[in-house]
Amino acid sequence: MATRKQRRRREKSFRHEYGFVIEDEEGNEVELDRSELRAAKATPEKAKANANAKGKPDPKAKPRREARDPDPPSWRRSARRGMIWSPATVLLSIIVFRSASVPVRVVIGLVYAAAFVPMTYWIDGFVYRRHERRKLGSPPRSGRGR
Repeated sequence: MATRKQRRRREKSFRHEYGFVIEDEEGNEVELDRSELRAAKATPEKAKANANAKGKPDPKAKPRREARDPDPPSWRRSARRGMIWSPATVLLSIIVFRSASVPVRVVIGLVYAAAFVPMTYWIDGFVYRRHERRKLGSPPRSGRGR
């Protein structure tokens, strides 16, 4: 439900008479009557397309934040992430691998936790190299012909 302040603002907008106009092909302002206005309101997609085609920014759109540049890969950061996620990996392996004994489940979890560190280092390197390529403006490489 709208707050009292929101309701008052909405009521205030209905108190005044507005003259709605559009520009025709020659650039003259033509006033719309109520039936044309209602027809125009029935198709909001068309109005949005016209507003974006004119190059005006959408006032309701949130401004985009600038993306943060990725840091180069480091083993220290990967090891820190591994230390954070290794208990969760071990617990998950204990829960998932019910058919094996508990020591085997713990070993499986530790192997997955150990594999997590080089995997995150590789992913960080991939993201960093891709960002550097885009920053330099070189075209993306295709996966074929390796």
